[in-house]
Amino acid sequence: MVITMRAETASVPTEAALRALCAREHAHCFACRSVADGGLGLRFTVGADGGVAAGWLGQTGFQSYDGVLHGGLIATLLDSAMVHALFARGVVAQTAELRVRYRQPVRTAGRLEIHAWLQRRFGQLQELEAEIRQDGAVCAKARGKFIATVASDDNVSGHLPLAPLHMVPA
Repeated sequence: MVITMRAETASVPTEAALRALCAREHAHCFACRSVADGGLGLRFTVGADGGVAAGWLGQTGFQSYDGVLHGGLIATLLDSAMVHALFARGVVAQTAELRVRYRQPVRTAGRLEIHAWLQRRFGQLQELEAEIRQDGAVCAKARGKFIATVASDDNVSGHLPLAPLHMVPA
């Protein structure tokens, strides 16, 4: 049985790692899936700063209050950005904690810029930050903790169970 930690495979973000892991791990993801297939159609790219970024155009159907993007969707956009920042580094991980700060309403009409980057890593634990900007203003920010999964050639799903959350530093 061969076990490898994906979290340790790539420390420098690459577009190739991002594309490969997104295709393999998120083929049915709501955030990544094409708009034609009922998804949000997010497509992140690796930036010069080592983070990832994507643009996205909101839609009226995604509102909560009139003309305001639903807060749960904002959290989804931020979470997805952080996952893709890890994919770019060759890391497959799942969200352990997500804290979102809504600074001002995000309008459904208008383009959003979503950006995420790695802050720190401690073995399997990855800490990231993300933000959503609209017209240059930061509308929402997030901090997240992600637990890297472990690949195994003998495991059909490709992942072993995640570390229990009580093992995640507060």
